[in-house]
Amino acid sequence: MLYNLQELITIDRRSTVHYDLQVKESIKSLILDKTFYYKTELSSPDDLADQLKVANKFTIAAYKDLEFERYIKKNKKGIFAVSYFELTNYFFDRNTAIYDAIISLGMTPSIECVEKKVVKLDEKTIMEMGFKVTKNRKFFYINRLYLGDMKPIIILENYLPLYIFSGIDEKFVGDEPLNAYLDEIYNVKTSISNRVMKAVNLNSELAALLNERKNVASIQSTNHVYDKDGRLIDYGISHTISSYYFQALITKDEMNSYRSKLSPTEKT
Repeated sequence: MLYNLQELITIDRRSTVHYDLQVKESIKSLILDKTFYYKTELSSPDDLADQLKVANKFTIAAYKDLEFERYIKKNKKGIFAVSYFELTNYFFDRNTAIYDAIISLGMTPSIECVEKKVVKLDEKTIMEMGFKVTKNRKFFYINRLYLGDMKPIIILENYLPLYIFSGIDEKFVGDEPLNAYLDEIYNVKTSISNRVMKAVNLNSELAALLNERKNVASIQSTNHVYDKDGRLIDYGISHTISSYYFQALITKDEMNSYRSKLSPTEKT
């Protein structure tokens, strides 16, 4: 890490807060305000202790907590680096395609197909999703895991109507960026994408796929994608990992209210 950035990590010797917590919060705030961005390398705990003129037990403890909370981790060179990234700016706020959002984060994107099949939906479900009810009630269902630098980021389920995308179940491999595929093969372009988000807790199946703990907080996004003619062409539900700052979407009171309803087992 550059020395001028290292100087931004500070402690207040007049404070009653322990040094390890001060170091932790100082680094965390620099990460959250994007002064330390994704993959920024940090000084070693010993070097930072020398710079702050404190015992290295405090910086070691701070790094340990930050690593446990997934803000930092050791890279291939054995150096602590920022592992936190804020997906909201690139995906939720800007309505960007997931594949492009991962690229915008400076990560190498890849897609793993978990499941794909043709499903026949009942009229009520079709209407709840927002699709037009036709004689052909078959939809192409795909469930895919999006990764950045081989790290799971988002799992996304899509429903595409076969009355618009005839034969897609036979042609679509599963690892292609979906929007680009629909444009190239079907000449159907995305015009409007409406997302509705809420904080949820991951069930055991989703947690396993995203390499998370069961019941960990996540952002669920329900997305309706329309073409230039106003047709609903894609209904999607995504769940994200917890490695970015989602708390801005919910209030402290909402979190406390939710936790009060959990059983003792679910709270652990």
